Amino acid sequence: MPVFSSCSGFQIYGGNFYEVGGDVNLHIAQATIEYIGDSSGAIESGSTGGSNPQLLREEGEEDRVDRNTRQRVAMTLSQVYKHLPHPPSTSLCILPANAIKYAYRNTDGSNYIPYFPDLGKANTPYSRSVPATNFAPPSNLPDAELVFDTLLSRDEFVAHPGGISSLFFAFANLIIHSVCHTDLANPNINLTSSYLDLSILYGNSQQEQDGVRNKDGRGCLYEDVFADSRLLYMPPSVGALLYSARKILEINEQGTYKTEFRNDLEKIAQDDEIFNRARLVNYGYFMQIILGDYVGAILGLVRDGHSWRLNPLLQLRDSTHKLAPQGGGNVVSIEFTLLYRWHAALSKQDTEWTENLYKELFEGKDLGSITVEDFTNLAHQKMRPDPDPRKWTFGYRLQRCADGQFKDSDLAHILLNATSWRAGAYKARGIPEVLRVIEVLQIEQARRWQTCSMNDFRRFIGLKLYTCFQEWNPDSTVHAVAADLYGNIENLELYVGLQAETFKPPMAGAGLGSGYTISRSILADIICLTRADPFLTVHFTPSNLTTWGYRDCQFDTQDGSYGGMLTKLLFRTLPTYYPPRSAYAHFPFLDPVYMRAYMTKNTPALADRYIWTRPTLSDVIVVKTATGVREILKNRTVFPTEYVGRLQAVTGHEGVNHAFVAAILLEETDRWATYFATETQRLIKQGSRNRLVKSGIVRYVDRRTTPGPYDNLT
Repeated sequence: MPVFSSCSGFQIYGGNFYEVGGDVNLHIAQATIEYIGDSSGAIESGSTGGSNPQLLREEGEEDRVDRNTRQRVAMTLSQVYKHLPHPPSTSLCILPANAIKYAYRNTDGSNYIPYFPDLGKANTPYSRSVPATNFAPPSNLPDAELVFDTLLSRDEFVAHPGGISSLFFAFANLIIHSVCHTDLANPNINLTSSYLDLSILYGNSQQEQDGVRNKDGRGCLYEDVFADSRLLYMPPSVGALLYSARKILEINEQGTYKTEFRNDLEKIAQDDEIFNRARLVNYGYFMQIILGDYVGAILGLVRDGHSWRLNPLLQLRDSTHKLAPQGGGNVVSIEFTLLYRWHAALSKQDTEWTENLYKELFEGKDLGSITVEDFTNLAHQKMRPDPDPRKWTFGYRLQRCADGQFKDSDLAHILLNATSWRAGAYKARGIPEVLRVIEVLQIEQARRWQTCSMNDFRRFIGLKLYTCFQEWNPDSTVHAVAADLYGNIENLELYVGLQAETFKPPMAGAGLGSGYTISRSILADIICLTRADPFLTVHFTPSNLTTWGYRDCQFDTQDGSYGGMLTKLLFRTLPTYYPPRSAYAHFPFLDPVYMRAYMTKNTPALADRYIWTRPTLSDVIVVKTATGVREILKNRTVFPTEYVGRLQAVTGHEGVNHAFVAAILLEETDRWATYFATETQRLIKQGSRNRLVKSGIVRYVDRRTTPGPYDNLT
């Protein structure tokens, strides 16, 4: 009989330790436990979780078990205890419990972590990761405007050396604005949640969410809307990247969704159900774009043709068998808000767009003379959008159609531009002058937060400390100025140090081209943002997302883009403007000119398989009648199709007998209707099954063709 038993699948029989079904391999020497013949000698599962377990309960019997044996048993119990997470990392639903009986996100990020319901919630303070042990009083620091003018202001545009496109940084803007929204009234408060929950699309409060929802029972948003008005003042590609999903209603896995309702309560209940599931799918898709396309570009994996991706979502155990934490929650820190500042990477075209926007907002005032006071006044006077997001427009004054949508051709034009425009290089003196006031505000805010120094931060993340300014940036025109401004390398501010640090050149495993401190920290932060979010880990399941939604969020490494999730999105939502094999769809985060030259040099045969020219744009006319469709299919001269070329590529044969196909499929419809009706009846009869149960014979249709013992009964 067992002395020790565990629900984790381990037992100790008479002194030998066995694994009887666990999923780990514990290499522990046979634990010699002298069995005491009565029940007092039994070690109940979970009763001895401490470091010094009391193996025997009767006085005097402890002498019969030596110290080494007790230590081995303690190790065994400790490892078995670590088999499960403590406390549990997930629950069946999110509080407060209501009619939706699956795990879905609350709008403000609350109750994601059952034991810490306010952890990472919107409208709560930022955290601090690093104590500022070398903090210098603002009075001892150089003027923020002087710092920008001498160390950060762009002297010339330099194209990104790794070929990264402007669209990459448009997507990066979506990430940072999803988790950071500093309250202007109280800069210690983050108005958004600390999770990648697409709050820029759905909002941070129920009021914001209600402003973008249709609530017609389909679970959809209004056409082409998003909730965060900050995106209106960013380059157009940022807003054009956002999207919403409607597929869940069409699939209706559980068979419970309706198109007609008895009352409004029934309609709202279904709308909430579909809407919240669609949100989970979009979150999962957003996460996979981050891990696949975004991190793939940061590490240079897409550029170098690698389908491998860093997967921080794996269930892992450390050397002591303890589960690596998942879904434990997150709070954005002030230090990491300073990492995601992409102003140096602004392309020439996006810089020009921003300059034109500021000239309009500030009524022609010289961009270099705009003060913090000017910007603050403008924010209160002119940057308050219409309360109805359906009326918002962005970019190049896009116009909405009668149904509220933007034209697909307009959105495609913006996205194609962003892919073809090369981003700027990370470097000291790389930030456009038009953003001077924004940079000054950021430097001053970091000082009010009493943010740590550059070396404090490097010490925190385990990097070598800089001993002098020349180590930080070997360019003499940069490090000499920094030395004059700060005096000692220990005084170098984190934000300025990050922005003007010497960049890391593109190489295997490196594609971002930023300073090493930024690239190392961003990678760590992305892992934390994804792994700490319960909805991207323990709640990321088919039962919550639906089977279709879960599968749709998975990588396909054989798709020609090495698992590109953004590629799938572009092909799906804008198929007319992203044709098959287009490099603009397969490598949207890389400048096609750069990528073509790079691939031609390294894998010329592979480069020939892509179309490198920019897709042409034209409006799509939708034909909705059977007669119209029939006429189009007949007239191949006026309405040519692309399938002929694809068919030839697969079969190796030229041409298709269109007259024959049309005659068979279009002119003999009665014949085919009869055929399919007859064949359907035959298959139903062939698949019919009878099963004997207590109440009699049950008849059903099975896809298997082998008859059972009762199938001939009638």
